Amino acid sequence: MQITPYNEGKQMTDLDQIIAAGTLLIIETGEYSDQRWSGPVRVLRDVKRSYLAEHYRFSWKPQAERPWVDGPDPDGFLPWLVSAGHAEDVENVQAWHVGNYSEFEP
Repeated sequence: MQITPYNEGKQMTDLDQIIAAGTLLIIETGEYSDQRWSGPVRVLRDVKRSYLAEHYRFSWKPQAERPWVDGPDPDGFLPWLVSAGHAEDVENVQAWHVGNYSEFEP
């Protein structure tokens, strides 16, 4: 994965990258104490990141009950990948939270 630094050390991934079929993909959202990840899912066919991003944005529709929201929710991206047929759930995956703030607490 090619990473391009910008904006005081924050990073941006290259949207032209192709994700190969069979790749196990984890989606990260948020930052600092709000940072989290979802997945993994298995990508079903070779696809360019920009293609997925554009199609997810295009699939978004405004909601009358949430007029302040002006674009797609990052947390909805992974479920959309699966429902749109770009990825599938992976069986036998476990998450194990083992601590916070340098404290090992399994």
